[in-house]
Amino acid sequence: MTASEIPTCTRALPLQGAVNARDLGGLHTDDGRVVRPLRVIRSDSLHDLGEDDVSFLLGRCGLATIVDLRAADEIRVDGRGAAPDGVPVYRHIHVTGGSRLRLDLAQVSAEDTMLAHYLGYLEHSSAAIVEVLELLAGSATLPALVHCAAGKDRTGVVIALLLGVIGVRADEIVADYAVSAANAERLRERAGRTRSVLTRGVDVAGIPAWVFTAKASTMQGFLDHMTAEYGGIPAWAEAAGLDAATREQLAASLLGAPDTP
Repeated sequence: MTASEIPTCTRALPLQGAVNARDLGGLHTDDGRVVRPLRVIRSDSLHDLGEDDVSFLLGRCGLATIVDLRAADEIRVDGRGAAPDGVPVYRHIHVTGGSRLRLDLAQVSAEDTMLAHYLGYLEHSSAAIVEVLELLAGSATLPALVHCAAGKDRTGVVIALLLGVIGVRADEIVADYAVSAANAERLRERAGRTRSVLTRGVDVAGIPAWVFTAKASTMQGFLDHMTAEYGGIPAWAEAAGLDAATREQLAASLLGAPDTP
């Protein structure tokens, strides 16, 4: 995907302290329904949010739940930020692809893609991902915000699986993921100035560009893998322990008819 092909995100949120935050509202399902606005927000880390940002999330968005996918050490070093103090539910559900945590991922793949790392989430964190989806199925926990450090890898996979479970079109899942590519340079800049455990002792300038970006082909490869290996995301979710009633509740809570708020 070239720079001119990066999707324009009309669902971006006016947050000054977040680099990669957006609403899932407006995405379409295969059967013509639409994800309702401000039900689920995806984001990068919240520790830089200012007062106006927090007021927007808690007041305008009515945020009820924050799901933090980072490791405990990331939370300890970088902090949670002020937003979690104002929500009824804050859940730390760590999603990991294995023992590697840092951003020095140049050796993860010789093909310059994060796909192998994403498949590791399925191997190591399927129970954690199901826990996130079960949490989001409860109407009392919405609106919810799901985030990690950059908001594109751990968050990207969890959100892709959520969208797949409720039937969002594959091309729209790919396009939503690829929006993060437009924020790649801001993600790199922030990684270079923070004291995160992800970048401690790492020359951020030397990290390959593909570690920070979000290639449409990477998410398409992930979806193709889900189809080839499991028969699709709903089948994976069922095998991973997400029961039919919860899958139906997710769709009921998140989807509306076309143009229905």
